[in-house]
Formats: sequence, C-alpha cells, structure tokens
Amino acid sequence: MNPGNPANLVSGPGPILDRGVTGRAAGLPGEDEVPPVNEAGRAHGADPFGEGEALEAGVAVLRDLLRAEGDRGRFRQLLLAWEEKLVRAVQDGDPARAEAWLRAVVTAPAYPGEFADLVGEALDEVSAPEVLDQVVACLVAAPVPGTGAGLVAAWGERMVRYLVQGMIADEPPVSRRHLTEFLAWVGREDIRLLAPLIGDPHWFVARNLAIALGHTGRLRAVPALESLLDHSDHRVRVEALRGLWGLRGDGAVPVLAAALADPEPRVRHAACSLLRASPGSAVVAAIVGVLESNAAAAAEACRLVELIAERTDPGVPRVLARLAACRRTGGAARAVRRAARTALEERVGRAASSVGPDAPAVST
Repeated sequence: MNPGNPANLVSGPGPILDRGVTGRAAGLPGEDEVPPVNEAGRAHGADPFGEGEALEAGVAVLRDLLRAEGDRGRFRQLLLAWEEKLVRAVQDGDPARAEAWLRAVVTAPAYPGEFADLVGEALDEVSAPEVLDQVVACLVAAPVPGTGAGLVAAWGERMVRYLVQGMIADEPPVSRRHLTEFLAWVGREDIRLLAPLIGDPHWFVARNLAIALGHTGRLRAVPALESLLDHSDHRVRVEALRGLWGLRGDGAVPVLAAALADPEPRVRHAACSLLRASPGSAVVAAIVGVLESNAAAAAEACRLVELIAERTDPGVPRVLARLAACRRTGGAARAVRRAARTALEERVGRAASSVGPDAPAVST
C-alpha cells in the first residue's frame, strides 16, 4: 500500500457491519456510535483500515480525509475510492453498508466548499441507472419489509429522478408500486424533494406522488396534497383525499365534505367512504352542511343521510328529525326528508325490537 495516496486508507475489501435488528447502518454522522464489531482482529494487532475494518471507523477516516484535503487531484482520488466502496456494497446486496458510505459524503458534508463540484460529479457517477437498478432490485427482494429505507432516502434528489423515470418507462426496473413506496422513503427524510413532481404531465406520476406523500407520515406533505385536490384527473384527486385523511384524520373532514360536490362520482364515493371511516363528531355537522346547501344530488343525499344514521353520536336522532322537518324545495331536499324519516322510523323499530313485547312498561 502506498502511504502517500490517501485513497489507500479507504480502499480494500468490504468492511464488516453489525446490522443489529434494523438493517440500518451504525456509526453514521449524528447517530449514536456502536462498539466496534471487529474487536478480535484488533486484539491481534490487525490494521484497522485493512481487511475486516470496522465500518464506522472507515466512514470516520474518509470524512476526516475529505475535510483535511486541499488538493483537487488527491480529493478526487478519495472520491474514486469512495465510489468503489459504495458500488461494491450495492453489488454485494448490502444496503446498510451502502447507506453508511453514501451518508459519509451526503450527510452534514465535511469537505471544503470549493470541491462541491467534484462531489456532485461523484454522486452522478454512483447514481448511474445500472447501479440504482441493482439497488431497487435488492430492496424488493429483501425478506424484511422496509429494508434499505435509509439508503433510498440518503440518495435524495438523484434517487427521485430515477424513480420517476422508472414510472414513465414501458418496462420499469421493479413494479411501480415499489417505486412509489421508495418515493415515500425519500419524502420521509425531505418532503421538499417530492414537491417539484406535482406538475408532472403524466397523471399516473401525480397519482403515485399523492400516494407517496400520504405514506410519508409527515404533516409537511399536507400542502402538496391539498394542491393535488385541483388536479384535472380524478384518480389523482382520489389519492390526494386518501393521503390527506391518512395524515390528518378528522382534521381532513372539511376537505372530504367539500369533495362530496366533486363532478366525478368516484371522487364523491371516496370522500363518502373516508367520512364513514372517520370516528370524530365533526363528521355529522360537515355532512349536514353539505345537505342543507343542496350541494349533493338526490341519490347521494340519501346515502349521506344513511351515513349520518349509522353514527353513534348522541345527537344523531335530533339531527335526523331536523332534516326530516326541513321545508326546502327541490328533488334533493325531498330525498333528504324521505331518507331522514325512514332512518328515524328504523331507529324506533330497532329500539322497540330490542325491548321486546314482554318487557315491562316503563313509567314516565
């Protein structure tokens, strides 16, 4: 090994990694360190940066060398060694090791700012389609769901571009369902990377984006989902509603109620189903507002009244009585009155049936 070449300190055979139970790389910048996993080798005087080096030590050395290097040529040699480490981990099907090497460069950058262009070039080189094809194929085949989420997230914008291109391709590298889930993994780390996709001309990209935004679990995804409620394709609007409900729960009830007036039946059906699944008391008031504004057609008005009647809120009988006594004109209003009266009669019938004919009279 040439001691004058800084790349020699991070090159050589792949390191050993203690994955623990999560499959996520240990010893990443900003994370708690774990004990070295190669204590036996060190006890025998082995070179910690030779074969069998501890992964966290190799990452730390690389970051220190990148921080200290002032020569562009030598800095580029370090990056070439880093590329080899990262690509080899991908080829070995080891996403945790690959994540550790990737984050060594992209997380809290330690290198001089004047070398950012060299780092960008190196990231472009390791983000070649043939490399990322191997990444996603490895993750799809992983026996544990969620394996490699940190690796996908760390790849950031370059991974987003690759995933979108995969969705558009006639033969994607893996199923579009997996590509969508990988987008969500990126969004969990930085939701801003998904925002530019909103204007994609392909409706299915926008739909998959809505699904991914909902799966991030991040409230910061709400504005992007709300902007998709106005998308021209109803399939995108449906997934935007589902994503908002998944993130906000009963906080999305006003949006769901407004969607009951959508011109597309499938959007209205999705909104109705989500309202039915919402446990909060705000649902009844929101639906009454829709009914009293004549925003629902006659057939859907009946279904909404039935949805109210299904609720266990103590104020439901009073609300049904109010709707049954409504004197507004029009086909939808008449449908609401009939449906409310029917619902009240059924509630009375069920109550009488539960008491039974032989039950003792209750004095009042």
